[in-house]
Amino acid sequence: MKSCRILFVLMSVSLFAACGDEEAAPAATTEIPATAAKPKQTPEVAPAETAATFDINRIPVTNKPLGEFPFFTPPEKHKYVSNFGEIDIEEKNTKEFDRYYFVTRQDALHPIEGRTFRVELYDEQRKSWEMEDAQRIERSYEDAIIAAGGVKVFDGKADSKLTYSALDATDRSFYAPKYQGNKRQTYVIRRPDAEIWIEVSCGSSSTFTVAQKGEVKQSAGLIPASEMKDALDMEGRVALYINFDVDKAIISLESQDIVAEIAKLLESDPDLKVRVEGHTEDTGEAVHDQTLSENLASAMFNALLARGIPKTRLEYKGFGASKPVADNKTEKGKAMNRRVEIVKR
Repeated sequence: MKSCRILFVLMSVSLFAACGDEEAAPAATTEIPATAAKPKQTPEVAPAETAATFDINRIPVTNKPLGEFPFFTPPEKHKYVSNFGEIDIEEKNTKEFDRYYFVTRQDALHPIEGRTFRVELYDEQRKSWEMEDAQRIERSYEDAIIAAGGVKVFDGKADSKLTYSALDATDRSFYAPKYQGNKRQTYVIRRPDAEIWIEVSCGSSSTFTVAQKGEVKQSAGLIPASEMKDALDMEGRVALYINFDVDKAIISLESQDIVAEIAKLLESDPDLKVRVEGHTEDTGEAVHDQTLSENLASAMFNALLARGIPKTRLEYKGFGASKPVADNKTEKGKAMNRRVEIVKR
């Protein structure tokens, strides 16, 4: 299962052509001015530094809560649409390694290589776009991305000649020239272990693109009540990695601070009701995993009752190993899959 996510699935999404050869592709760390020819690389010549080079070090590093890739769900009353249909949108439209060019100024593109996700965005009734809808969608994404520690680096329309003057034919699809006239917002979330680039492009046909450079590592550290609230407000859920005694549903002493923060969150918002969900790694029989997940959720449920949270504001459910967020073949993946999620009701 995807752990936490934030924000906004049509009959048509452009999947991207394969990357060109290394000789033809721009360096992944070099900006491409609109008026310049695409730089050629050889082992003897490093890419030239230009005034258009994007400096990632100017973006502050954040550790704010962030869910699983692609991180953001559609805004209210909208959905992602894919030519694969509405099943497994995220799986079908995710490429484990690809390249996409993000606009960082009117006359400059910045190529990012890594895991990518790209879909079209429409309202649930498939109505035509209105300007007020575009503005509302842009603001919804902006609020969620900035709350997750993101920084907006571009807002506007790119140079109309940018694609064709900057890119060779093999790379043009990665900039999506079909929607070249759209207004675009480019955001960057810089984490200690990864760069997450996001493009919101609104127009007659609107798209949402995410490219992740590096690996986002999940932390089992303490999440303050205020950050839990932000995640619940934006994503409707927050994943917590709580230490339980091995193969038992007994919350360890070192995880009592996490329980205290959840109680603090609920005390600060008397109207908030939540469901505690238990999840396990896939290491045993299905019946065993299901029982264990229910017991994990029940243990947190009872711990919150013991701290004075009314039973009417709580419920719990176990999902066994049916909703993994990582590969169960690795120890790291198993650790990530064994979790408790707090879900807003």
